[in-house]
Amino acid sequence: MFMSKIKFFILMISLIVIDQVSKILVVMNKEALPKTIINGLLDFTYCENRGIAFGFASGHVKFFSILTLIILAVIVGLVCFKFTKIKGLYAIGAAMLIAGGFGNFIDRAFRSYVIDFIDISSFFEFPIFNFADICVVLGVVIVGIASIVNYRREEARGNNS
Repeated sequence: MFMSKIKFFILMISLIVIDQVSKILVVMNKEALPKTIINGLLDFTYCENRGIAFGFASGHVKFFSILTLIILAVIVGLVCFKFTKIKGLYAIGAAMLIAGGFGNFIDRAFRSYVIDFIDISSFFEFPIFNFADICVVLGVVIVGIASIVNYRREEARGNNS
């Protein structure tokens, strides 16, 4: 199964829009936060992350923002110029990964921090995160799974020859 570039970019842009709209809604309602969404599992808590992943490297955000932009530009460039169509799982994972990266990059570029709000610490101890973070993590997992499946498929074809 392949995905066209148009569908790829529609998925990617849709995920970026969801991320940015969720952050705008959180900012507009931050006075009402924290708010329990699912008792004992999920709260919305306003948080300004001035570092990168989980607040790491606070103070080096410009460097990591530029590095993120370069990596995202390379990935988007590969999609635009190297591939005519992208395999399904790779396309979904890559779109999620790029969308999450751009979603948090937009925050850093325009706010100098990333808005985090999804808080599951009442369920188990974990840093507050956002929709873009979910996209990055799921994107990496999906691309990893697609790579393993593709490798095993290729290996099986090689063994059958």
